[in-house]
Amino acid sequence: MSENSILSKIPAWIGFLALIIIGALMLIQGAANPLRVSLTHANKVGFIVFGLCALLIGAVSWILGGTSKIKGREGVVGVKVALDDLPWYGWVTDGGVLTLSIVLFVVLT
Repeated sequence: MSENSILSKIPAWIGFLALIIIGALMLIQGAANPLRVSLTHANKVGFIVFGLCALLIGAVSWILGGTSKIKGREGVVGVKVALDDLPWYGWVTDGGVLTLSIVLFVVLT
């Protein structure tokens, strides 16, 4: 895609904000089930644990100075997101949050 595409005009912080919002919505759905869909125990735990994981990873990455850039992929549906400028301890923190979330999910289900 060209540099003048719609994707190149999207601010970099939108990716982090979207991850935080999606994480919060997953957490709310798992805890309160406002959509009133049938959820098993594993579904509820998954929504809560991985929603919290997405929320934390988005917030930590944004706070620690990570930047994101949305890059278009010509001829393919979807977008590619590049994450840059995140210090090593940000990657370690994000990896630890993800690992802890997986362990919590396995233990609680």
